[in-house]
Amino acid sequence: MTDAVVLASALGLDPGTALALLTVAVAGLFVLGVPILLVFSTWALGFAVLFPAFGPQNMAVASYYQLWTFPLTAVPLFILVGALINQLRIARDIIDLSRSLAGWLPGSAANTALLTSGVFSAITGSNAATTASVGEAFTGELEEEGYDPVFSAATIAAGGTLGIVIPPSVLFILYGVTFNLPVSDLFIAGTLPGLLMLGGLIATATVISHRNGYGSDEYSFDVRAILRSVLRARNSLLAIVVLLGGIFTGVFTPSESASIAILFVVTAEFLSGNIRGTAFLTESVRLTVYLVGIIIPVLVTSILIQQSLSFLGLQDVVSAAILTLNSPVLIGITLIAVMLLSGSVLASIPNMILVAPLLAPAAFSLGISPLMWGVIFMISDAIGFITPPYGLNLYIISSITDIDYMRIAWAALPYLGVLTSILVLFFVFPELNVLAP
Repeated sequence: MTDAVVLASALGLDPGTALALLTVAVAGLFVLGVPILLVFSTWALGFAVLFPAFGPQNMAVASYYQLWTFPLTAVPLFILVGALINQLRIARDIIDLSRSLAGWLPGSAANTALLTSGVFSAITGSNAATTASVGEAFTGELEEEGYDPVFSAATIAAGGTLGIVIPPSVLFILYGVTFNLPVSDLFIAGTLPGLLMLGGLIATATVISHRNGYGSDEYSFDVRAILRSVLRARNSLLAIVVLLGGIFTGVFTPSESASIAILFVVTAEFLSGNIRGTAFLTESVRLTVYLVGIIIPVLVTSILIQQSLSFLGLQDVVSAAILTLNSPVLIGITLIAVMLLSGSVLASIPNMILVAPLLAPAAFSLGISPLMWGVIFMISDAIGFITPPYGLNLYIISSITDIDYMRIAWAALPYLGVLTSILVLFFVFPELNVLAP
C-alpha cells in the first residue's frame, strides 16, 4: 500500500472517507482564492495516491496521451492569429467596418462595440481577448457619446461572451479533442447560435439605448461608406474567410486553416506596407506562449479529474439521479439550472470537462445529439462569463474601467436574460439549429 493509504488506515479512514476529506479541503482552497490549477492538481494527486489502481504514474501517462493529439495544435495557432490581428493594428479597420454597419442604429457606439466583438470572436476565438480588446477600444468612445459608464461596461462584457460560441472557438477545439467530436462540425453547429446571440445582444442594446437617449446622430446608413470600410478591412475579412472557409468546406483541418491564416495575415500586411520590423511577431509569440501556458495545464488536470470521476462511477450516479425525475420538463429545468450554476462558479475549461459529461446522459435521453449538447453547453458556459461570482468578463472590464464588479453585473442582467432565452430555445428545440451536421 502507498504511504497515504497506510496513513488513512492508521487514522481509521477508508480511502473513500479520506477522498471526501480531501475534496472538502480543496473546496476550501478554491473558496480562499487559490489558483484553480493548484486546486485541481492537489485533488488529482490526492486521488491518485489514495487509489493505487489509478496511481500517480498514471498522471504522467494520461497527460502525455491527452496532449499527443493533432487537433490540439490548433489552439496556439488560433491564439497566434488573434495576437497578430491586435499587434498589427488591424483592429481599427474592424472597428470602422462595424461602425459603418451598426453606427446608424440607436445606441451607435454600443452596437458598434457588440458587432466588433462578433468580428473579433471570429478571429481570436477567445472571450477574454475579445472583452479586453473591445474594452480598450470603446470605453472612451462610449463615454464621449454620453453613455452611462456602467451600462457601457456591461455591454462590452456581454459582447465578450460571443468569443467561445462564434467559430473559430478555442473551447470548441478543446471540447472536440476531449470528447472525440469533429472540431469542424462543432464550428459549423456553433455558427447559428453565435449569430443569434449577437443579434439578441444588439437588439437589447438598441432598446436600452433608445429608452435612455444614448448614441449619436453623427452616423447614417451609407452603402458607399460600408463598401469603403470593407475595402479597408479586407485583410481581416479575408483572414476570417480563410479560417472558416477552409474548415467549413472540408478543405483544411482547423490547424491547417489557422496556419494558412497566419501566413496570409503577415503576407497581406507586409505587402500593404503596414509591417515595419519584427517586434509585432515577437510580442505575438510571447502572448501566445503565455496563454497556452495557462490553458493547457488546466486542461490536463481537468481531464485527470474527469477520468477519476468516471473511475468512481459518478457520471452514472448523477445521470440516474436526474433521470429519476421521470419528467422531460423537470429533467430539462434541472439540466439548465445546473449548467447555469456551474458556469457561474467554475472557469470555462474545468466546467466544460467536468460538468458536461456528467449531464450528458440525461441530455441524450431528451433526444439531444452529442454535437448539439456541446453547442448548448458552450452557450451556458458563455453565460457564465457575465454571471457572478466567477464572471471572468466582468472582472476584465472592471479592471479596465475601475467600475465595481457587482454594479456591472447588475447592469448586465438584460443581456443575461436574452442569452439565457437563447440557451433555453436551443435546449428545447435543438432541431432549430439547421446548420448542425
